[in-house]
Amino acid sequence: MSRLSGALGSQGACKAMIGAAALVWGVSFVVLKGVTEVLPTYFTLFVRFVPAALILFVAFRRRFLANLDAATVRYGVLLGVANFVAYALQTVGLTMTTPGKNAFITSSYCVLVPFCAWLLGMGRPQRNHVAAALVCMVGLGLVGLDGGLPLNAGDVLTLGGAVCYAGMYAGIAKWGPGRDAMAVTVWELAVSGALSLGATLALEPAPAPADFTPQVVAGVAMLSVLCSALAFAGVNHAFTKVDPAEGALLSSLESPIGAITSVLVGAEVLTGRSLAGFVLIFAAVLWSQVGPALVGRAGARARGDAGGGR
Repeated sequence: MSRLSGALGSQGACKAMIGAAALVWGVSFVVLKGVTEVLPTYFTLFVRFVPAALILFVAFRRRFLANLDAATVRYGVLLGVANFVAYALQTVGLTMTTPGKNAFITSSYCVLVPFCAWLLGMGRPQRNHVAAALVCMVGLGLVGLDGGLPLNAGDVLTLGGAVCYAGMYAGIAKWGPGRDAMAVTVWELAVSGALSLGATLALEPAPAPADFTPQVVAGVAMLSVLCSALAFAGVNHAFTKVDPAEGALLSSLESPIGAITSVLVGAEVLTGRSLAGFVLIFAAVLWSQVGPALVGRAGARARGDAGGGR
């Protein structure tokens, strides 16, 4: 068990968890769009988060009950509030825009994470993170705007959600180490679900039984099990082990995956501008991961060549 825990705590495993989450989240933009066309928005969040919290509680109840200290509970509740606000803005925004645009604008949080981490006292962003974030921002601009400014209401709400995600990921990296990630995730999802329930009771009509078609139920199951229970648990664990800027940029791969999925199902058309944006975002992610190593090797080779010439 200790060997398995060590393997799951390695940089490679943690980055793989973030990449897997990006994959399922990318596909989920189209699924979520379809579900919210049938079910009310906050009700969709309720049936997404509450079952996910129950799944993780059953799976990790011993760890949850062993970590009921005030600091863990407070941290989990704060994450739950931030997660609810972020998802509410993103999901309401999705009802007013396309899945591809929603995906790309959401992933702009990767531009903000290094600076949120800086504000939290975690050190200045490294040059490669700043450069990668700027390139990523250009890529997001190419695909996120339909004909330029101004953004529509759905895009603005989505951007507000991205700001919340950036602060949330920076907070996980800052205060997550030393906390039990599974216990925190249960609190996060439970609080998000409770707030979603309150919002749907106060603001939305109850869905009709006929709305729960096999397709809608399958979509909700994917959103709850894969996109919330498994992905949240993996990402909350991984962000306590990896650099928050690198983790956020890797997570931003959900945006091209979301846009490509949207194109494949016919929800939108891939343009040359969008393709250029995909290339820039992939380049930004790759540079954030391997750029410093490549520069270091090139510098070492240049110094070696210079030394050999003497």
